Amino acid sequence: MAVLTQQQRNTLESAIKQARRVSEAGAWNALMAFAVDNPEPFPHMNPEQRGLRNRLRSKARLLGDELPSSGYQKIDNLAYELAYEYWHKILFAKFLEANGLLMHPDGVPVSMDECEELAKEEGYSDKWDIAASFASKMLPAIFRPEDPLMQISFSPDDRIKLEEILEGLDNYIFTADDALGWVYQFWQSEAKDAINKSGDKIDGKKLPAVTQLFTEPYMVHFLIDNSIGAWWVSRNPGIKPPVKFEYLRFLEDGTPAAGKFEGWPGRTAEITTMDPCMGSGHFVVSLFNVLVNLRVYEEGLTKEEATDRVIAENLHGLEIDPRCTQIAAFNLALTAWKFCGRYKGLPEMNLACSGIAPKGKKEDWIKLVGKVDREDDKVRMENGMAMLYDHFQMAPELGSLLDPSTIKADLHTASFEQLQPVLKKALVNDSDKDIVERGVIAAGIAKAGQLLSQKYTLHITNVPYLSRGKQDKIMYDYCQKHFNEAKGDMATVFLEKMLKSNNAGGSSCCVMPQNMLMLQSYKKFREKLLRNEVWNFVTRLGTKSFQTPMWDFNVMLLSLSKGGLIDNQVFFGLDISDAPNAATKDASIKSAKIRLIIQKEQLRNPDSVVALENIFSKSLLNSYSYSHHGLTSGDLPRMSVYLWELKEIDSNWIPFQTTTTKTQLYGGLETLLRWQNGQGAIDELPGARKDGTAAWGRKGVIISQMGEMPACLYHGSSFDNNTA
Repeated sequence: MAVLTQQQRNTLESAIKQARRVSEAGAWNALMAFAVDNPEPFPHMNPEQRGLRNRLRSKARLLGDELPSSGYQKIDNLAYELAYEYWHKILFAKFLEANGLLMHPDGVPVSMDECEELAKEEGYSDKWDIAASFASKMLPAIFRPEDPLMQISFSPDDRIKLEEILEGLDNYIFTADDALGWVYQFWQSEAKDAINKSGDKIDGKKLPAVTQLFTEPYMVHFLIDNSIGAWWVSRNPGIKPPVKFEYLRFLEDGTPAAGKFEGWPGRTAEITTMDPCMGSGHFVVSLFNVLVNLRVYEEGLTKEEATDRVIAENLHGLEIDPRCTQIAAFNLALTAWKFCGRYKGLPEMNLACSGIAPKGKKEDWIKLVGKVDREDDKVRMENGMAMLYDHFQMAPELGSLLDPSTIKADLHTASFEQLQPVLKKALVNDSDKDIVERGVIAAGIAKAGQLLSQKYTLHITNVPYLSRGKQDKIMYDYCQKHFNEAKGDMATVFLEKMLKSNNAGGSSCCVMPQNMLMLQSYKKFREKLLRNEVWNFVTRLGTKSFQTPMWDFNVMLLSLSKGGLIDNQVFFGLDISDAPNAATKDASIKSAKIRLIIQKEQLRNPDSVVALENIFSKSLLNSYSYSHHGLTSGDLPRMSVYLWELKEIDSNWIPFQTTTTKTQLYGGLETLLRWQNGQGAIDELPGARKDGTAAWGRKGVIISQMGEMPACLYHGSSFDNNTA
């Protein structure tokens, strides 16, 4: 696998960041030069240009840009969309050319030098313009020719700046297997930093940038090899696999440590995979490379036949960001063409954006139902369309967590399945250009809804990491209502959603934070998983597992299978937390000692903590200390003051350290607690309880309970050195 070096990544990062700034400025210049923001077109514009301008203004509104009563159209979202589309059109052309896959419409591969000659002959502005045109024709599902944005050109100055950025990149960058993944990571990096520094709640607009994280190749291959690889080797004992499962771990008896995956189908052709957070397609592409070789071996297919069948039958993916969905589709197409050794037509991909919300007024979407012969059927379809409109309004925040199957059919409402043909039909209605753009969104929702409604053999992804406190109200409320036990983080919510969307016996594999294994807030969720699902493996990666610069946290690789639990169920565990970086973890994960864990015994651990060792062989902290409710206090408004509220601090008060509202070097030391040696006001509270004498609690920890409020720990200078 050819991957970028650190220096090459740095070069690419600098180029992508610069390209975004140049492209966004160029998009604004191009749209204003076309009077898209003006209330009226420029006098010199011909009828065709005026028509295109109107379509651009309409698309701006569909993208969420406002049209005030003044008539001056907002174009923020439209400009961002144009900036992305224009840059990636020429970027994808370069990727194709560097891999010998940029095709002239006549079916002949062309180089950039040849494009330069062709541009002069065919009236294009330069080689990049004609190369982008060729790329668009090769990728009609990604770059729609009828999209009004595809008909806008940048000014020569802005176009040349972008082309110079591409010219400055080494050709090897465009042939590396991980380059496309880093492209999107770098495109979002500045926006991600700005959002994180703001401290704002994360809504649908901010979510793609904040949760985007390039998944390391060793993580991807370990999950695939110890799921599909373990399944295939178990089904074909003694046969050398047609794919090198480099990360597959075995027990001493030669069987896969992850188990046999007995609930899976018998043939590769019957396996369905889904990455619900596919990003730029890292898992999808890696799955393609494995599955296509397995099907060639099992079915005697040609490379071209296997390519078409794997894309059409095995691979499925969803992504909340439409731009990232576009990169994933291109990534899969490029990988398929490289596997076949040539360009060829590909079947429709089962990849979709799950973050698209219906734009415009609800009544306009209801009109998509069109003519229906029977009046009662028409009412059912219109009611169903209204419910679907409301359901997918949450798509930008919830993405692949949505479940359109909850739109149940009855006498008055059509189901999502019944609405799908209407949504797809809207795409081919070309009588009104505005309806066409709405139809494109409708068709996208239909595709996403179809994928969200199915169940799969294998879910595999790097879940988004977003704690509950950072979620906006839509996310917060939805997770509480539908994923109450897993609601602490978007990561655990996605794990539960994947398990619900697995076939019986199917499996969910993911990269996720490992705090789910031990935090008390996940106790009920852990117990449910330990009692009901088959645990295949837990691999603790620890910190510094990613090469991406980030706030560091402990992550793990986890695999669970739906149902089929037996009494003596075991799973294997690896702990490579001590490996200092991604490169050493890559090496360690192939050779670290395997630990076999009896699943049901984890329920005997305190709080059902999932441990990779026998925790009862060591002394537990709760043998020496007791904390009823951690470092909290019960009646603070009554029992505490700030330092500056008292003229003098006498023996009734002790220092009381609190948390801070934001990250800072020094804080939380401005409060005093009215302790009075454990007597006085605190002793007068109804139901007050103190174990032992004064402030002493059992097992040597200071405890007090204020009435019906939780107990708390107090620590201050008034206690002597014997205070534990």
